[in-house]
Amino acid sequence: MYTAMSLSKRIPMLDVARFFGMFLVYYGHIIERIMYLENPVATAHYKFIYSFHMPFFFLLAGMTIDPGKLYLPARQFFKKLALSRLVPYFFFTAALAVASLVFAGHFVVVDLSTAKGYLEGVIATLTGFPVFNIPLWFMACLVSVEVIHYVVGRYLNSTLKIIVAAILFYVGGYYLTANVQFIPGPNFWIFHEAIVVYGFYLVGVLMRRESILIAAQPRWRLVVASVVCLGAVVATWDLNQGPFRLFDAVVVVLSGHGNVFLFPFTALAGSILILTLARLCGESRFLMFMGENVLILFCLNGVFYHFFNGPFAAWFVDKFPGNWMAVTGAGIAFTIVSMAACIPVILFFNRRLPILVGKRSR
Repeated sequence: MYTAMSLSKRIPMLDVARFFGMFLVYYGHIIERIMYLENPVATAHYKFIYSFHMPFFFLLAGMTIDPGKLYLPARQFFKKLALSRLVPYFFFTAALAVASLVFAGHFVVVDLSTAKGYLEGVIATLTGFPVFNIPLWFMACLVSVEVIHYVVGRYLNSTLKIIVAAILFYVGGYYLTANVQFIPGPNFWIFHEAIVVYGFYLVGVLMRRESILIAAQPRWRLVVASVVCLGAVVATWDLNQGPFRLFDAVVVVLSGHGNVFLFPFTALAGSILILTLARLCGESRFLMFMGENVLILFCLNGVFYHFFNGPFAAWFVDKFPGNWMAVTGAGIAFTIVSMAACIPVILFFNRRLPILVGKRSR
């Protein structure tokens, strides 16, 4: 039996996949704080998730790009970029900067006990590293990726050219970031890392071009692909032993990729795993709704990252055993609660202030 795709403008698989990826982001950030408290189970979970979940989002961005954007006049392209990316980036970063004046939070990049620290934070945000809302580093890097694609993408008009460009950008960016430390250090809109992840973005462009996983597929084939990809991730996530930066794991924002071959292999296997699982889920209205609003969820994740995950992790470690069942259950439960708390906010912004979340007024 073949799984039919929706005839609507949006592709259900991509929205569901967005939600799955965002679930891993929320879960990963909670697990990160438990890991800081020297829990080995959380450390393993962290390394497993981070081996593929952020490359997945860049690949997905490539799958969902409108090819027509490549041929817009520069002024119109940058206007769209500003409205869809920069407005929510600056609004939600500013909101958390204001909140930090009232509530104590987890802000480790700058010292917010001084006016100088706030000034440094503002400068860092303006140059593309949102220290008041760390999860939005992805949006800053995506801006750079989309600018690269606007300049380069129109010339990649064949499958071969896309494959060659993906390899060249990844390898070139990998060795650049391996030899030059940009964060902490000189950084402008995380452009150095955009060169690396543009390779994954182009994989997404290629998948959309060739209708990979988008065209009708037998359900058994999707199940087999999911099992194979899961096996590949399980078999390779811990084989990547570095070199890393600060954490013994792949951390894209720090350009900590590890092995030049194992990093993309595990990242692509994990990305395809998420896509196949999303395709198997069909057209779930709730999952599609959450995936359609993943940008808002990204922006709101900073609230939990900076203010709630730490206290929850400390409470959990104090009250519960640190075995894999307890850590996994606590991470999933708090992820569900966090994302559920975002739903009223999503509805509010969609109805009242859509321009602040990259959408047009309806």
